[in-house]
Amino acid sequence: MKIGFMANYFYPTTGGMEELTFNIAKELIKRGHEVHVFTSDRKDTQIFSKEEIVEGIQIHRSTLYFNYKYYLKFNPNLAVHHLKYKLDVLHVQSFGFFFQDIAVLLRKIFTKTKLINTPHGPFMALDKYPLWQKIFRELYVTFEYPINKLYDTVIQVNPEQYKWMKKYGCKNIYFIPNSIPEELFTKISTKTFIEKYKLKNKFVISYLGRVQKYKGLEQVIRVLPELITLQPNLVFLVMGGEVDNEIQRLTEIAKELKVENNVVFTGRIPSKLEGLKSTEIFILPSEWEAFGIVLIEAMAQGCALISTQTEGGKFLIENNKQGYLFNYKNLNELKEKLTLLITNKPLLKNIQKNNLKESEKYSITRVIKEYEKVYSKEE
Repeated sequence: MKIGFMANYFYPTTGGMEELTFNIAKELIKRGHEVHVFTSDRKDTQIFSKEEIVEGIQIHRSTLYFNYKYYLKFNPNLAVHHLKYKLDVLHVQSFGFFFQDIAVLLRKIFTKTKLINTPHGPFMALDKYPLWQKIFRELYVTFEYPINKLYDTVIQVNPEQYKWMKKYGCKNIYFIPNSIPEELFTKISTKTFIEKYKLKNKFVISYLGRVQKYKGLEQVIRVLPELITLQPNLVFLVMGGEVDNEIQRLTEIAKELKVENNVVFTGRIPSKLEGLKSTEIFILPSEWEAFGIVLIEAMAQGCALISTQTEGGKFLIENNKQGYLFNYKNLNELKEKLTLLITNKPLLKNIQKNNLKESEKYSITRVIKEYEKVYSKEE
């Protein structure tokens, strides 16, 4: 089959959606499909080649002229460039972007291409926006409602998403969980990583992802003083690049609480698996997550999990089995869950062992068959 993906960003940029799309595309290539990706030619200060082939994936990048935060982009060529290519399937990787919606409309009018969308989450998913942004969101969702009806299948990545998907006009909703590549299950050495970040004999709680305010890392730092009395060798390892000077803000909070020596910021690193392998407890304290691929990446490296009560957290974590959930901004609850795992070593080791096994369900070699089933399904 000739399969196209459309995404705001793609390799070499990083992020949950970008990495998931890249991994699916690579697996489809292995299985004999032809894969094209239509995306933007830049992110932040990085500018990429307009045309490139990476591991057999044909990448076509359109100029991104303007970008405001995550949800407002001006890249008009994205809407038409894909029409040069005959595709059996066009798989869009988000909701709420004007030129992607125009691309879908044009595909529907001029071709017989099957249209698929994995939105990952609703458009502008957070609760707190300025009034003008809330108005913009409501207007755009109204505009997009008939567009969403054009998709032959909409993929939900957790079983709760159909509730809001139906409100967005979606039909033919199909569940496929996010997945991770086989190489994440291989054994690795952590010696160099531990030496570099001075983690020898440390009890590591880690986070991996963008360092920005809605990710909720401040919550973890604020409960550190009491946790350190239980486990003096505790280190909070924060892996990922920052947004809006968030590392500086968090560093100042850590200094105020006198726990700056217990927090390590690595910035963006290529050795994320080594960081996860060095971890006892992985935490994802976000205000919102559709899934949280990092949770299954951490599971595959034998970490116990703690997450907020997000869509993804509730799907992946059952209390006492994969780890624990807490309510966003409830510091007492967070401290209670962390204390339980820090002080009960048999419980911690049992959860870590469970997660090594549980993560195998999310191997891409298993999940890819579900994508092929959707792509080839007769409507």
